[in-house]
Amino acid sequence: MNNGIGKVLITEAEIKHKVSELAQRLTAEYEHKGLTIIGVLNGSLIFLSDLIRHIPFPVKIDTVRANTYIGTSTVSKAETDIVNDISLNIKDEHVLIVDDILDTGKTLSRIVQVIKGHNPMSIQVCVLLSKEARRETEIVPDYCCFEIENKFVVGYGLDFDNKYRNLPYIAVLENNG
Repeated sequence: MNNGIGKVLITEAEIKHKVSELAQRLTAEYEHKGLTIIGVLNGSLIFLSDLIRHIPFPVKIDTVRANTYIGTSTVSKAETDIVNDISLNIKDEHVLIVDDILDTGKTLSRIVQVIKGHNPMSIQVCVLLSKEARRETEIVPDYCCFEIENKFVVGYGLDFDNKYRNLPYIAVLENNG
């Protein structure tokens, strides 16, 4: 391990197992209802693509982009900006919002608020990682693959300064500026 990557917290094999397990749960819940999945860019891309490949029925997919961090720091802004809203009509649809990490909760709370404005039949939230210690808002994911400690992590879609997303595992960033 080099280039600022510290301890591996979650291995590639552990991620694959949890993603497959999650897809089975989603299939059981949504197979006969229909599902629209909204990925939060850019962090959810790898998780989202792996997840949907395990879902054996047709799903609709869209994305939303939110801006949470100040420049290249690890400090989040006071308010989350929605940079790009969805383009699909999700009125009366079952919606699953998929994100890489639930940290303070500000980003997902804001996204849920925006998605509610599109009048879906239901909204559920799915995250790869959850950091309960950092939560500032009352949001609980409906689906969560891993609970993690309060460390700045990268890999499997998570980044620092738009780097490290391509790692196949989740690791602690040694020097996080």
